[in-house]
Amino acid sequence: MYETFIDLDELILRCRDKLSRKFIQEAVSCYRAGAFRSCIVATWNAVVFDFLHKLRELELFGDPEAAKLLKEFDNLRSSGKQYKELWQFESKIPEIALTKFELISTVEKADIERLLDDRSRCAHPSMTSLEEPFEATAELARYHLRSAVTHLLERPPVQGRVASERIFQDIKSEYFPVDPELATKYFQTSPLARARFILVKDIVIGLTKSLLLDDRLEDERSRQFSALNAVSSMYPQETREILNNQLSNIILNRVTDEIWDKTIIYLGSISAWDTLSEACRLKATSYVDKIEIYETAPRFATHLKDVKRLSKNAFSILIKASHISFLREIVIKKLQIPLKDLLSLKETCKDDFFKDNIIIPILRNLSSQATLNELLSMRSEPSLSSDEAIKSYIEQEVKKSSLIELTSTASKYQDQWFLDLIKSELEEKIPNANLKNLLPSKLNYQLINEPEPNILKLFDDSIAQQAKTTSFDNLLEQREYWDEIPDESIKPVLRSNISIIIEKFAKSGSFASAGSNAKLLVKIAEDLTPIQWKNILETFFQNDQIYCSYDSYEEFESLFKKSLELNDLIQPYWNTFREKLNKFNDKSSNSLKQLIDSYG
Repeated sequence: MYETFIDLDELILRCRDKLSRKFIQEAVSCYRAGAFRSCIVATWNAVVFDFLHKLRELELFGDPEAAKLLKEFDNLRSSGKQYKELWQFESKIPEIALTKFELISTVEKADIERLLDDRSRCAHPSMTSLEEPFEATAELARYHLRSAVTHLLERPPVQGRVASERIFQDIKSEYFPVDPELATKYFQTSPLARARFILVKDIVIGLTKSLLLDDRLEDERSRQFSALNAVSSMYPQETREILNNQLSNIILNRVTDEIWDKTIIYLGSISAWDTLSEACRLKATSYVDKIEIYETAPRFATHLKDVKRLSKNAFSILIKASHISFLREIVIKKLQIPLKDLLSLKETCKDDFFKDNIIIPILRNLSSQATLNELLSMRSEPSLSSDEAIKSYIEQEVKKSSLIELTSTASKYQDQWFLDLIKSELEEKIPNANLKNLLPSKLNYQLINEPEPNILKLFDDSIAQQAKTTSFDNLLEQREYWDEIPDESIKPVLRSNISIIIEKFAKSGSFASAGSNAKLLVKIAEDLTPIQWKNILETFFQNDQIYCSYDSYEEFESLFKKSLELNDLIQPYWNTFREKLNKFNDKSSNSLKQLIDSYG
């Protein structure tokens, strides 16, 4: 379509049928030799054989009309010298191609009929006077060559209504590719290959109306967008002309306010349009400006307050709107939202254009207001990793941040530049930190991929020093981090508070505290006296928070093993304990029974 000049060799290559291509090659040879009458006759022969080939293809598709015509032709050919009837069959080809199969348009039918007439003039000189013989010019011969190829020989056998129905049926299939490049390859072997303008128009308008108006599942819409983008890549000029002429009218006359989101998604997904009417632009701008980007999250209890969160649906529309040049400024205006929400959007956004052209510039402008964690989140974007302003703000925040903040941020982002930056700060802050800050900070720092050995040693030395001077109550508050405290530092403190530990166990107020208090007993087991062992085992049955705690049973298994390790034999108080366990019958108690019995 819209081609001004086609090379003769290209015309040969465009022919789909091998036999038709052979006749066109012969016609081109005649043309180059100056035998223009022979060129026109060979061109008509190519049309006849191409038409018959198309009938055979249609017969394979189950077309009864094609099968009927083929049978008629075969009967004429096999019956002998039915030349008149065969010629009449050939003469009807332009009419049949238009009316029965829609292979050509009305204008194209006129071109094929002119070829038939000129073929008769060239092959039957009796039709012209001897004094004024028919002159076939080079221009006429080339015109017929081009018309034959572009109207029939290069096209698949299905065109018109049948072709459009087949194409729409293909797109409905769940196996139709959602990748436009793959969809293009698919269409290159379909009726859309070398399609007439009217077929391209039917597909473009049909898909456009469906995408703008119909309520379809997302999977099918994805296939439709893929198909429309594929058509626009195959026929860019035609698609652009169709959409520029009709898209605005479809939107304004058919799209209701309730489904205007489909219009924004369409305009942002299809690039094959250049212009929209002013009314259409104003309506699109107004729609985007009124989008509510926050929604109320569902409450799980009636007494809770309403919680606002970013609307996924709103942002899916804004992302598409950002691809539309006249809407880009209004999208930027809508995104003047809290920095934490912008960063959240950055993490979940998969649209590179939206991220690079909308979110990143806004983040860069807001970097002076960001916290250390927010600045590191910004820096995780490749386009912002070398931003000098952001680096400067990070350096300022580092000096103001606590030890816990520095280590937690370092473990979260694993940024080597940041790790190098905070090294001197850590060396300064670690010796001056209390145990409450040292323990979680060390745990954070150990999560770094390659922690500095000298920083870890500094943590260990500082923790050991602080543990010696920290009160027992303060030490208990940090119980979850005790694995980070060297045994030689913590055991003296525990040994000095054995009676308090036993009392805490006896007064356990929850299943969890019973388990954690029992864990303390394991740590002081080697310092317990027989009387203390007896009291602990009796206490087990006096507090339901202990004997109903799964964690307690697990720790008592460790306590029993520790007792055996210290004494080699089962002590009498364990036998009494075992007898009392018989009143329980559950998985945890039975496991402890089996352990004690295995050493009996």
